[in-house]
Amino acid sequence: MKLHMEEKCYTDICLLGKWFHHDHGQTTAYMLGSRELFELGVIPTTEEELEACLEPIAMNQLSLSACA
Repeated sequence: MKLHMEEKCYTDICLLGKWFHHDHGQTTAYMLGSRELFELGVIPTTEEELEACLEPIAMNQLSLSACA
């Protein structure tokens, strides 16, 4: 599904039990409950591209929480 590239459009998505917020048209996202911004490297234009960008970040965050 295409992401609307308009101001105030965003997607909240859950990957591997971690919720992320992405403002459309931006190259960053953050995990809900965190202030850390994650650089995606590209501006995702579809939900599939957004998932592909966030999945490695979610996997990393999952492994970090397992070590804590």
